[in-house]
Amino acid sequence: MGVRLGFLELSQRGYNLRGLAKKLALPQNDAALALVQEVADLHYKLISRTPEKLRNGEFWGLKDQDGEVIARSSRVLEAFQTGAIDRTFPVSGRVSLLEIGCGSGFYIKYAASRNPLLSALGLELQPHVAEVARRNIREWALQDRARIEIGDIRGKTAGELFDIVTLYNNIYYFPVEDRVTLLRQVGKFIKTGGFLLMTTCCQGGNLGIEVLNLWGAATATRGRLPAVDELVHQLQDAGYRNVQTTRLIPGDTFYAFKAYFAAAT
Repeated sequence: MGVRLGFLELSQRGYNLRGLAKKLALPQNDAALALVQEVADLHYKLISRTPEKLRNGEFWGLKDQDGEVIARSSRVLEAFQTGAIDRTFPVSGRVSLLEIGCGSGFYIKYAASRNPLLSALGLELQPHVAEVARRNIREWALQDRARIEIGDIRGKTAGELFDIVTLYNNIYYFPVEDRVTLLRQVGKFIKTGGFLLMTTCCQGGNLGIEVLNLWGAATATRGRLPAVDELVHQLQDAGYRNVQTTRLIPGDTFYAFKAYFAAAT
């Protein structure tokens, strides 16, 4: 079957990958491979089963997705995400970073590579994803500069403060009506003069973004994608000032939001 579909070829040494399958198997193409896996599994289920689930009063949840695959596939946005980091993170001087929802830890690694004095705490909700991040931190020899904790920012007590706090591609995991409260809670972890950097897909984007919007809207929290102006207003309502927005992908709706926390209102 694999030969007929063009994914395999038969040689004297046995079966070998060919074509697209061979390219996807290369380590440098892992993000694209994970995206294919995500489309074949999660996206397929979303499109085919959402109407029936909603009719039965059921919703999607984190248990319905593979957190490790999502962490890997999200790296397809890597070049645009790192561009946002390049524009906002200092490359010298001591900087403390809190990354909320750190996934694989890749962006901690990237930020640390740009500034040798940057230290980081990655907060991850899913234990098995946090373990992947911890393993990566050790493999990257960053264990003296970065640590990974399992937890939910909503229940975390603000003790240690940070120069930069980030929310990358996860605001839609939170209910729309709770986002101002969430952002205000996040602000409690930002030092005076520090800032929040948030990236997210927003409404009105390509097909993949609309599938993501479907996912958010069909979860128990109904955390649909935000509109750009809506998220700006939510940041302001939460006590942030100097809110700056940047379109990270020309012609599409992947945005960065940079804002300074003033005080809860």
